[in-house]
Amino acid sequence: MLFPLALLLAAQPLAQGQRTNHPVTGPGASEAQVDSDGVELAGAFAGAVRVPSSDKAWGGVRTGRERELSERVADYNLVAVLDPEHHAIEGHERLSWRNRSDRPLHNLYLHLYLNAFEGPGSTFFTEARRYGGFRLASIEEIKKGEHGWIELRRIEQAGKSVTWKFVHPDDGPETDHTVVQLSLPQAIPAGGTAVLDIDFYDQLPRVAARTGWIGTFHLVAQWFPKIGVLELPGERGATRPRWNCHEFHLFSEFYADFGSYRAEITVPKGYVFGSTGVEKAPPLETAESVRHIVQQDDVHDFTFTAWDKYAAPLEGSWRDVRVKVLYGAEYAEAARIALKSTIDGLDYFSRTLGPYPYQQVTVVVPPYNALEAGGMEYETFFTTIGAVGQPLISLVRFVTIHEFGHGYFMGILATNEFEEPFLDEGLNQLWNAKQLEGETTQFAAPGLLGQLGLRTPKLSYWDLERRGTQHFQADPIAGSSWMRYSTSSYGLVYHRTALAFHDLEKRIGPKVIEEGFREYYRRWRFRHPSTADLEKALEDTAGQQAPLVRQWFEEQIYAGTPVDDRVDLVEATEVVPEPGAVLQADGTRVERDVKEVHKEIRKIRQAFKKAHPKAKPSEPGPFPWRSVVEVRRYAAHVPQKLVLKFEDGSSETLSWPAEERWHRYLLERPTPIVSVQLDPDRDVLLDLNKLDDGRTREASRLVVGRWTLELKAWVDLAFALLEAL
Repeated sequence: MLFPLALLLAAQPLAQGQRTNHPVTGPGASEAQVDSDGVELAGAFAGAVRVPSSDKAWGGVRTGRERELSERVADYNLVAVLDPEHHAIEGHERLSWRNRSDRPLHNLYLHLYLNAFEGPGSTFFTEARRYGGFRLASIEEIKKGEHGWIELRRIEQAGKSVTWKFVHPDDGPETDHTVVQLSLPQAIPAGGTAVLDIDFYDQLPRVAARTGWIGTFHLVAQWFPKIGVLELPGERGATRPRWNCHEFHLFSEFYADFGSYRAEITVPKGYVFGSTGVEKAPPLETAESVRHIVQQDDVHDFTFTAWDKYAAPLEGSWRDVRVKVLYGAEYAEAARIALKSTIDGLDYFSRTLGPYPYQQVTVVVPPYNALEAGGMEYETFFTTIGAVGQPLISLVRFVTIHEFGHGYFMGILATNEFEEPFLDEGLNQLWNAKQLEGETTQFAAPGLLGQLGLRTPKLSYWDLERRGTQHFQADPIAGSSWMRYSTSSYGLVYHRTALAFHDLEKRIGPKVIEEGFREYYRRWRFRHPSTADLEKALEDTAGQQAPLVRQWFEEQIYAGTPVDDRVDLVEATEVVPEPGAVLQADGTRVERDVKEVHKEIRKIRQAFKKAHPKAKPSEPGPFPWRSVVEVRRYAAHVPQKLVLKFEDGSSETLSWPAEERWHRYLLERPTPIVSVQLDPDRDVLLDLNKLDDGRTREASRLVVGRWTLELKAWVDLAFALLEAL
């Protein structure tokens, strides 16, 4: 999901300082719940994992020689009929779930995600009400008929009724109904499989936070009862079997087992249909409806869209992968950009991480007034944004590549987005910026100014990422999605992750980072890695630089140590004779007063002028110059470079070792120093303020800082335009 770029897709901009701590209640909130099977439930304080997973986790490394891409745990057979007039779905699900544990289980846990939108009592709405909405109109503006929910109507196991109750693993409000515990009439033996038949009813919300409708457009996501993940010892830090089935928080997303999905979706005749997976047979038509039969193996979710106003789809391909873009006619330009960007993403991610393993990608450009449905990812299916002209048209390419990239980090690697969102959102953001490195974007000013041609300078994508780290962050990037001080703190999951790994690459080299991420992908595709698993993969490929990787994770991933290096002083003085006693070569001393020294200086200057009548002020003169440069560290220690420029046009590059807190450079050169620039190659993007990286000899830093200040102003303008949407 696209969160950054000033909350681009938020219907209601969120205040920079709004706190988003989840509503923990009671003294026992930090204690893990344990059910009657003796299985723990991951709770509110679950977060980044510090212990690497076992080599045998989730069946071990997938070599490519297995019959299946993933270790399939949860298979779904879904039947749904969409009623677009009432925005409702009559659904049936047959869930086959395999008990991988060493014990019989009487309890299962299901997500009922749509209940996040049923009203003010949900965890999602509770947090939205306290801290500001997200991809959502203000709660007071939601009208009757625009809420959403899911009803369980029947659950059976082998023909016997299953009872259920709502539970709250994260100590959310008792009125939250996004997690349900099932009590089975028959225990599932160790290694056995349970088959559940579930009838359910969906009332879709008016489009909000990843799902819903507007007019006759329907994006149907997180719509069916979905089983949680049973983690075993050695998987993501678990020391005993543990259910991972969190409530639906304001910023949290998803985590699920791999499996096979087969769906029969019936939509009205005249509606264009798109979904996860591929259609396995021609659609079955009746007088009033069309039934689509779709299947996809080795994924962990299923989503579809239906609309009677989609234009003829744009289609393309990359190697053997088919790409289809669904869009409204008004967004034809955005659709063309989305098609090319998706194909570019297929090429880049396949080259840098690993081959794309599926046969197709479906891209949806949501219609006007459905922006909240844009920028959301599912496997083999995602939504981008629509735009007609500036400023959003400049972002269609980035959003498309971002959402496609989730197919790798969220989809194939399948990290736990509840507890470790940076492993998806942040690493994807990093890979997007790497793919788009060298490209720039511009934004037109709104209204008349834009019509007159006023645009921002060309901005790199790293410039846009930089805006997210110019303050002292309250939380590290490694942590859960809901235990965050503020909305901006959660946003650092995106920005700061990209910058942290950018700076690490500059220290250990691009080859090491590239090999490390390829190894991470090789080991953990289809296996749910943790933060510690990423760290270990990078360490194992870093060789002698492994200690630096460990240090970097401690300082910048598990913690949020700021970087703040500054140029504190730049000055220069001419080295001329001075009053005092001078020891001569013959051992005698000659003492001179001020008057005598000034006379000598005048004499030397006159002789130099006579010998060099055309000498310019910027050229060496009769006396050398002593320049002083002082640099200081106010936070974390990282190695730096300085570029010193002198009056005669010459320059020097110096190193500032990481272990020093400060350094004073004394240099005697033919001409005085003009300016000093720390980090001239912009290798250290985590630095809190790049404006104090440069300084001129004069007291004013405007000459050196002018372009940096102007760039910052333009970036702020671009974000202000987006925030005004």
